Amino acid sequence: MTTKHSLWLIDDDPALRLILEDSFSDAGLQVQAFSNAKGAWARLNSVLNGSEPKDILPDVILTDIRMPMMDGLSFSQWMHTNFPSLPVIIMTAHSDLKSAVDSYDTGAFEYLPKPFDLDHAICVVKKAITTNPAAALVDNAIVAEDSEVPSAASDKKEAIQRPNTAPSSEIKKQPATKKGTPVATKASAASESTPIIGQSPAMQTVFRAIGRLASSPITVLITGESGTGKELVAGALHQNSPRQKKPFIALNMAAIPHELIESELFGHEKGAFTGATTLRHGRFEQANGGTLFLDEIGDMPFSTQTRLLRVLANGEFFRVGGQKPITVDVRIIAATHQNLEQLVKEGKFREDLFYRLNVIRLPLPPLRARPDDIPDLVEFFMSKAATEMKTDKKQLTTEALHIMQAFDWPGNVRQLENACRWITVMATGERLGVEDLPPDLTEFAQHYLAHAANPEALEGQGLQTLSNLPNNSPGFAAPSTTASAASYTQGNSPSFAATAQSDEHRQTSTASVTITPPALVNSAHSWQDQLQNWAHTALQQGQTEILQQATPTFEKILIRVALEYSKGRKGEAADLLGWGRNTLTRKIKLLGLEDD
Repeated sequence: MTTKHSLWLIDDDPALRLILEDSFSDAGLQVQAFSNAKGAWARLNSVLNGSEPKDILPDVILTDIRMPMMDGLSFSQWMHTNFPSLPVIIMTAHSDLKSAVDSYDTGAFEYLPKPFDLDHAICVVKKAITTNPAAALVDNAIVAEDSEVPSAASDKKEAIQRPNTAPSSEIKKQPATKKGTPVATKASAASESTPIIGQSPAMQTVFRAIGRLASSPITVLITGESGTGKELVAGALHQNSPRQKKPFIALNMAAIPHELIESELFGHEKGAFTGATTLRHGRFEQANGGTLFLDEIGDMPFSTQTRLLRVLANGEFFRVGGQKPITVDVRIIAATHQNLEQLVKEGKFREDLFYRLNVIRLPLPPLRARPDDIPDLVEFFMSKAATEMKTDKKQLTTEALHIMQAFDWPGNVRQLENACRWITVMATGERLGVEDLPPDLTEFAQHYLAHAANPEALEGQGLQTLSNLPNNSPGFAAPSTTASAASYTQGNSPSFAATAQSDEHRQTSTASVTITPPALVNSAHSWQDQLQNWAHTALQQGQTEILQQATPTFEKILIRVALEYSKGRKGEAADLLGWGRNTLTRKIKLLGLEDD
C-alpha cells in the first residue's frame, strides 16, 4: 500500500503555481492546486457541513497572501479556528515586517518570503506534515496496513474539531487574530511606530524571528553593531505582543553613571542616600506589565548584574534603601554590540546572567550585508529629512546610489540616516550626483572609481566604466542582485557573500560586476548594434510585436550559456543571470528548454 501525503497549494500566479506543483510532486507529495483561497475554503467548508468526507483533507496547506476574493491571512485565521491541527504555511512576495507578524498571528506554521529556495520550501512542508496528527495516523496506517487498526480516513475525522462555520464574506471582513485584534489594525500600528525597512534575505530572517517571538514573554538578546536598529526591533517585539498597551521603557546602560544605575533601574526610598528627598519608582516599576529594553547591557556594572539576575529569576527586587520586596511582571529585552561571551571569559560579565539573557538571541545584520535595502532606506530617510527641514525632497542619481550601496557604512543605518540629512541640508539642486554626497562618501567614491579609471586596462578585462553606463543600466543593481540571489539559493542563510570579503576585495569585485564579453568590446560591431540593425530590418519588413520575438530568443541564449558555464547547476546559473532559482526554473519550462 502506497499513500502519499497531500498538499493543497493556493496561489493566483499560474506560472508559479505550475513550478511549485511540479516541484512538490517530484518530492513525493500529492498536490492539489487552487487559483484562490475561496476555492479551497469552499471544499473545507463542505467538509465541516458534512457534504464531503473528511478524508479529502490535506496534510498541509501552502497559501499566498494577496489574492482576489479572499486573502491568505483571513484564510489562515479561519483554518486556525476550524482546523487547528492542519498546518498552514504562508508565502508572499510582499515580505515586510507586517506580513511576517500577521502570518504568525493567524496561527501559520511558517512564513516563506518569495522568492524562496525550492529545496528549503519542500523541507518546511515536510516538517509541517510531521506536526499534523492526521498525517501521523496515515503513516501508522501504512506501517500497520495488515493489522487491525482503524483506517486513516476514519481516524482523520477524529483529529478535526467541529466547525465554527462562517460565510466567506464574514471571514474576509473580520480577520481577527487569536488575541481578538484585527490583523490590519495591529500591524499598521506596529509599522507606524517601528518603521523597519528591508526586503533582503537577512532582514526576512529578522522579520520571521519577530513574528515568532512577539507573542511570547520570553527574554530576547538582540546583538549587532551600533546603528543596526536594535531599539527598533525591540519596539517591534513590544508593539506586536500582548503587552502592547503597557509601557515600553528603553534604557541605555552606557549613558548612565555607574553610581546611579541601581537607583535608575530599581528606584529608591526617601532618605536612601544624600539627595534622595522623595520616593522614586525605578524603571522596572514603571515598565510593570510591559517591556523593559536594556540597551548596551554589556556596560552594566558587575554589582548591578547581581541584582538584575534576581529580578530575572523571580521577578522581585528591593528599591535602594528599601526593606520590602517588590514584585513586577516585566518582559526583558536586552541588546549589545559587544561580545558577551568574551566579557564572560574576562570576568567582566556574570556567566549566570549571560545564560539568563541569552534565551533567544536575535542577531541583526550590518548594513553592508544588505545593500539591496539601501535604495529603500535612502528613499525613506530623504523623505523624512525633507519633512523635518520643511524643504523639497531631493533625488539621487543611479551613480550616487551605486556608491552608497558599495560603501562600507561602519555606522550602519544610523550613519546612512545622517548622510541623508547632510545631503538634504548641504547639497544644492533637486537631482544629486556622486559629487553631492558627504565628504566620506565622495572620498570613498574616488578610490572606488579608480578601478574604472583606466579604459585601456578595462577594455582588456571586458569592463565598462561607471561614467559610460546609462542611468538605468542594470549594472548598477548587479552587486545587490547577485548577493540576493545567492542567499536564496543557499536556502535559509541570511548572509551575503560580500560579508566574507575584505573591504578591498569587496570594492574590487563590486566594481567588476558590469561585464561585457571581451570579444564584443573589441569587435567593430557590438551585439547592441546588431540588435539595433535587426530591429530596423524587421520594422522595414512590416513586422510587428518585435519585442515578443526578440525576448524569448534573447533569454534562451543567455540561459543556455549560463547553464553551460555552470555545468548544469541551476542555482549557480541563476546567480550568473541575476535571477532567483525559481525564476530560472519557470523560464526553462516556458521556453521549452527542459530537453536541453
